[in-house]
Formats: sequence, structure tokens, C-alpha cells
Amino acid sequence: MNRFFIILTLLLIVVSCKKQEHIGKYEHGRLEYKIIYLNERIGGIDPSMLPKKMVLEFDKKHCTNTIDGFMGFFKLGNQTYFHKKKSVTYLKVLDKSYVFNGKKHELMCCFDLFQDMVIQVDTIKKSIAGLKSNHAVATIPSTGDSFDIYYTYDIALNRPNITNPYLNIDGVLTDFVLFMGPYKMRFEAQKFFPDKIPASNISIPEDAVEVSREEMIYALDRLMR
Repeated sequence: MNRFFIILTLLLIVVSCKKQEHIGKYEHGRLEYKIIYLNERIGGIDPSMLPKKMVLEFDKKHCTNTIDGFMGFFKLGNQTYFHKKKSVTYLKVLDKSYVFNGKKHELMCCFDLFQDMVIQVDTIKKSIAGLKSNHAVATIPSTGDSFDIYYTYDIALNRPNITNPYLNIDGVLTDFVLFMGPYKMRFEAQKFFPDKIPASNISIPEDAVEVSREEMIYALDRLMR
């Protein structure tokens, strides 16, 4: 009987520690990422004109990420609603604006979906933008790509990647890779502002045209090549 209670106590301690690791201390904030192009020579655009920064703003209800580039002629924004498990993507190209309303559980536009991605988690950790980050290796068998990623539990979001290709990672991404059109892009968190409270909704012009995922990808692809 004593042995049973000892085993039960040890199990409760292990479970408690596991849960404690996932309890973040930040419920809202702003993360700024540097964008690094892993294959800058692909495409017909001068690399100096490509977007160099992505901004992620979040609270417990939603998150918004935005990328600006091409000297203000291009803007790509996405807003994910955690409880609804859906997202809205906004694209501005010159004087044209497009919006894509994703369905529940549908991944955001306009990055590759990484449908066959395999994640291998290990015990490596490091601090990124002041956030304790865990390491994993992501492999895409269909393309032969493999790369390191980092994610943090310091931020208190439930399933923060529900509408991006890393939906099986439970922490907020601090260093990761996405493919957009011909470009392979690494996003490295540089600064974290825990006091920043995001706007409730992404700013979308009234004249934005609602399009399908395929139409938005086509518009973006024409710009990026």
C-alpha cells in the first residue's frame, strides 16, 4: 500500500511539473522578427527591396502578424482568432487590397502548408529576445528540407499556432522557417515588448476585395517573382 502511494505521489509531481512548464507569464505583447532569406537569388526582385521585418502582436483572444515591404507598396497581414480557430488574411499590392476569410481550422494564407512536416523535439534550450526557447528540428520529406526551430512557453497562449503550419507546436515560435512563393524565409525574434496591447481587429480598407486562397496566392506570386 505504501509503495502505491509513493508511486502516485511521484506521478502527480511529474504531471505538475509538466503543466508548470507550459504556464506562461505574458498574456499580451509584441514580438519583432528579423526576416532572413535563405535563397535570395530566386525571383526577379532586388533583395534589398524585400521585407526585412515581421511584427506579431497578441493577447489571449487573438494575434496579428504583419509584413511590409517594397517601399510601402506591399503589406501582408494576418489575424488569428484563437477561440474561433480561424483567421483573416489581408494583402495590399500597390493600390489594390484583397482579403481572404479562412474557414474554421483552415490555415492562413499565403505560406506553404508543410502538410507532411515532421517535428523532432529535443532538450536544447536558449534565450531568444529574452524568452526561454525550446529547440526542435522540422523536416519536410516532400521537399527534402530540414531546419532548426525554436518556440517558447513563456507566453500564455493556448494553441498559438492553430492557423499556421506549426499547429502541432504548443509554444509561440521565436525562430522558424516559412516558404512563401519562391522564397524560403527564416524569422528570428529580435525584440519583445510585454506591455504592448494589440488592436482588437486588423485594419482592412473598406474597398478590399474578398478573394479565394488561390486568387490571393496568385496575386502575391506575381509580385514576388
